[in-house]
Amino acid sequence: MTRLLLVTIGAGVAIALAPGPAVAELPVVSLPWPPTVLPMKPPLAPSTEAVLPLSPRFFGRLATRQRVVVGLDDDGTPHSVRVLHTIMVGALGNYVFAVPAPVQSVLPGPGTESQPGRRRNQILWQGFSRGHRVLAAWADLRPAESVGSLPLRVRVTTEVDGSRLEPGQKRSGDLRVTLTAENATVATAASFTAEPEAVDLALVLGRIRSAIRRGVSAEGLNIRLRSPMSPVAARVAAPLRLDGTLTFAPGTVQLRGAPDGVVRISSVLDAQHPRLRLVLRGRATNAAAPKLDLRVKTGRIPDTVTASQSPRARLAGTIALELAYARKRQYDMFLASPEQSGPSSATYIYKTTAAARPATPAAGSGGDEGHTAGWIVLGLLLVAGLPAAAVIWAHS
Repeated sequence: MTRLLLVTIGAGVAIALAPGPAVAELPVVSLPWPPTVLPMKPPLAPSTEAVLPLSPRFFGRLATRQRVVVGLDDDGTPHSVRVLHTIMVGALGNYVFAVPAPVQSVLPGPGTESQPGRRRNQILWQGFSRGHRVLAAWADLRPAESVGSLPLRVRVTTEVDGSRLEPGQKRSGDLRVTLTAENATVATAASFTAEPEAVDLALVLGRIRSAIRRGVSAEGLNIRLRSPMSPVAARVAAPLRLDGTLTFAPGTVQLRGAPDGVVRISSVLDAQHPRLRLVLRGRATNAAAPKLDLRVKTGRIPDTVTASQSPRARLAGTIALELAYARKRQYDMFLASPEQSGPSSATYIYKTTAAARPATPAAGSGGDEGHTAGWIVLGLLLVAGLPAAAVIWAHS
């Protein structure tokens, strides 16, 4: 009896340990990759010549801050785009950076610790960082190549007694002003739905949330799927926070709710509510068109993913979070950073101003197009890794 029992147990163990049919491996896919499913701009990327390399020692040690000033006609049409582009270097060593941009002119910005150079469609930097350095430049851009990538479209219509007020005109009568602001970041991206592997999805969601907290690009977004993919279209936008004023000359208008002639604007425009329309009525007394002064920044990305959702719903929410954050990062980097995966922020200022000719760089203010050959030689030396490059680097 004992021998029979032992034989039976041994047979059961052998069966349990015997190799069974191979379990099919689940296919691995990436979440929709922003460079292929979202519009390519921003950052602005005009064609350039001999783009200089970013030294590997600066990866993870650069951050950018941008102030984009958009000059508007009375009706909201942009006539100028000027960017204060600031790079914070947080590492020790020599650097050579080239920022692609449709530049008309480049001047040193406030607080810069080096002088910018310019070549066709590039802002150039070269020098030495002792561990921390601020590089700031004002860049006047060609409107035809930059206006189309701005995050907000604005239209202001001013009518007195039913007829439009022309530029420079002043009239009296019944006043009607219509302000329209539209989120121009809205895009449709190719996406998919499927049954995801829950563990993979949780890891990917954690990486996206961590990237959002740190202000860097999300990476490693691969998951296994338990069902075939079905293509879907995703509506994506960077949320925009608007704050500012629409101001009439003192004493020229009577407006309900704005006795001082200053209309205050505060709104958030996103994929669900991309448009603001404000209609003002009152009485004009020798009034001209109002002046707009609007500050625009990207807002907080909504995170709607919860543990109680189905796996498919969690996947859809994760992809929406990834793409919305990627779209936000595009507009936080109107001009490219030398390190595109690093932290960047941008503020857009829309102001009614008189059209002016772009500034002309002062003589001797930094490298210009006449120094192209020197920059190219320097770039080639960096690529080759020759010690001789150190001889011609400017340690300013």
